[in-house]
Amino acid sequence: MNYNNHIQNIESNFPNSDLLKESEFSDFNDEDFAKYCIDYCVNLTNNAADKLNCSLYFGVNYNKKINASAAINNNQAAITFNFGLIDKLGTIISDTITLFMKENIACFTINENQKEELKQISYNCCITYLFYHELAHIIQLLRINEKKSFNFQENYEEHKSYELRKHIYEFDADLFGSMLSGFELMKNVMNEKFEVNTDILFNSLTALLFTVANIVIEFSGNLFNKIYYKQNSHPHPFIRIIKIKEQVLEVISKNLRIDEVFYLTVLQRATKMISQILYTNSRTLNYEEFYNENSKGIESYIDEIEDKNIFYKELTRFKPQEFHNKFNI
Repeated sequence: MNYNNHIQNIESNFPNSDLLKESEFSDFNDEDFAKYCIDYCVNLTNNAADKLNCSLYFGVNYNKKINASAAINNNQAAITFNFGLIDKLGTIISDTITLFMKENIACFTINENQKEELKQISYNCCITYLFYHELAHIIQLLRINEKKSFNFQENYEEHKSYELRKHIYEFDADLFGSMLSGFELMKNVMNEKFEVNTDILFNSLTALLFTVANIVIEFSGNLFNKIYYKQNSHPHPFIRIIKIKEQVLEVISKNLRIDEVFYLTVLQRATKMISQILYTNSRTLNYEEFYNENSKGIESYIDEIEDKNIFYKELTRFKPQEFHNKFNI
């Protein structure tokens, strides 16, 4: 099924959709990246629909906000990325690689050809994370089957009342997206003999952690400057970033058997980079300082969420091997 087929099905099953047509792809600032991202998601959607045996479609909302959504209506499912998300994503990744190339370690380990390879790996892994985050919401909603119509928007809503289930769902979706993104990274850094180039792994893994953190921060608007716990529509972005890093590194360390020094060095390097970024609206984040000031509250909140997961059997985390086998193609 191609993109046109997908949006026709979304328009039939989800009234009032405002979807981008193929003839409008030229509206993107970087049309080549946008086409690549959309084609990548269409392929992932076709595979997921086949593996899950469900009616699943992908489309692009003509909306300039950085957002994505998962929707269910009468057992029809749709994943949509906003125009603004795709338009910004290419810039976020390009800026990430540019910053990388100014770092001392990168200067000695990345040549011009490897820079393009690193950018391509970042494209694949970040799109994978975003897509499977939304697919996790589809799986959650299909498995509970409690509503004929449900929509999960990814934009943060500061004044929306806190719901434990939604926070749990978001962490689960991050876990799922991070897991599949980690496996995607491994496929990209292995050669035909399943050997791993350590330099490529070191740089691409750091880039993935850094870039996904930037994506989450951009989703959150101004909400990441001050810590919160049982508030708002989504968990605090900083706490999400912590959990995403843990999951990606766990996938890599378990499957490639990297040692603790490598693990900690990647983590430290990505953390330092996040602290150097000037985000939209001149926002900054001193990662280490922010964590040290709020570590007890963060750990307590995470523990509470983890303790409550057991009551939500629809979560993807309870069948990680099954989903890995289905989607790790």
